[in-house]
Amino acid sequence: MPCISSLIEFFAPVAAGSTCGAVLDRFLDQPGCDLLVVTEADRPVGVVGRGAMLANDADRPVREVMTRPLVVDPSMEIDQVCALCLAHNEPVPGVVVVDQARYVGAVPSRALLRHKSDGHDALGDNRRFLDLISHEIRSPMNGVLAVAELLERQPLSADSQAFVRTILESSQATLRALNDAIELSQAQIGEMTLNAAPVLLRELMDGVQEAWRGRAARDGVTLLAAYDGEPDLSANVDAGRVRQLFDKLVEASLGGAGCGAVEVSLRARRDSNGLKLTGCVRNTAAGFSADRWAAFFSAPSRKGCLEAVGPGLGVALCKQVVERLGGVISAQSNVGDGVSVTFELAADEALAPAVPGLGAAQGARGAAHVLVVDDNATNRMVAEALCEMFDCTSECAEDGAEAVEAARTGRFDVILMDIRMPRMDGVEATRAIRALPGAASAVPIIALTANADPEDAKSYIGCGMHSVVEKPIKPERLLQALNAALAPSAGRAAA
Repeated sequence: MPCISSLIEFFAPVAAGSTCGAVLDRFLDQPGCDLLVVTEADRPVGVVGRGAMLANDADRPVREVMTRPLVVDPSMEIDQVCALCLAHNEPVPGVVVVDQARYVGAVPSRALLRHKSDGHDALGDNRRFLDLISHEIRSPMNGVLAVAELLERQPLSADSQAFVRTILESSQATLRALNDAIELSQAQIGEMTLNAAPVLLRELMDGVQEAWRGRAARDGVTLLAAYDGEPDLSANVDAGRVRQLFDKLVEASLGGAGCGAVEVSLRARRDSNGLKLTGCVRNTAAGFSADRWAAFFSAPSRKGCLEAVGPGLGVALCKQVVERLGGVISAQSNVGDGVSVTFELAADEALAPAVPGLGAAQGARGAAHVLVVDDNATNRMVAEALCEMFDCTSECAEDGAEAVEAARTGRFDVILMDIRMPRMDGVEATRAIRALPGAASAVPIIALTANADPEDAKSYIGCGMHSVVEKPIKPERLLQALNAALAPSAGRAAA
């Protein structure tokens, strides 16, 4: 955080015995000066702001119009100085900076306001830039992933299957890096979201093992996953964030050269405050040391970015996530090769969450006619291919305005709606469709979006959508959403 010394403006002080006329002349001679400091024996005794005196005050001594100085040390942070000004009983024309009680300069209120305004503008610009980069990269990469997944389902030669697998893994790695960079930026400005909910801890660990079993087998690594706790124990915790921790640490460990085994464990114990959760990812990679992992945790500092070769931004994000969850994370060298990374979290015990059973449906309920709305041709092609896979017919619209006109005809059973589109976005289009007369206003609308975090999903449901499917589209997730939307008793579903 910058110090107040970076904003200092130095103008020669005014002697305590000066007249207001002399001070007015100083302001006229120095158009850029907003604040003059009145000193006695080099020590500030008052301040005079531009506009504090009138022409008929010329003969009055400056002591009669000056105000008491608000004195600060040059090492104070700008935010602290601003808070001090706001807490002052009277309006403050500025602050006087002193070093060992001697005047070294002043900072007028206008400079403080300008600095705060510039900081907020920069923060807003940074957010808008991240949103733009996210959309411009995520949209084409989602298209690549979706097409590659469709290709993977086709009868291909072994070489072609290997090529498709490389496309999938490289695309997924690119999206993960993008997500990590955005989340790190959000964490640094305090915008990382948490969504605690009851989760069965044993099933959480089963999910970690299932997610990484295939990757470990392809890399020739032995993956061992274990849960140490009561079988039916549930915790009220952000399961997505805990999974994110395990995923980032396992991914980094699998990438270690010569890594023969990766052990993943979660230990759950009751204590006086609720539950204590201890997660651990242990690898046998000769190339990793505890000091290197400490450098990974410190990225993206200037030094950390240079040293965080291999695990990249994902491991740096782990420290931010653990701290946001109120826990601690550390790395210890194993006896022999490798490192054990451990994180500890506190959580409240919860009732076991209800897990609805999913039927093994082979296609969408009924013969549905689907409107696919997306401004990206690749995304439209993928959605149409999936509709065909589910024995549904489909038509396309390229933006929200076209979607509203198509929906007006009433010939669609369900609409797959992209969110970010030119002319009219998905949210505006949904509201317009809900305002149509007759049965056309009741058509189920499923959001297709890469921005499917819980807060966004709630807003999409709130504007009239039935459910949300995240891009890149997973066939089973889309089928589940279509079946729910087309069910006779379909109501609003949770995203």
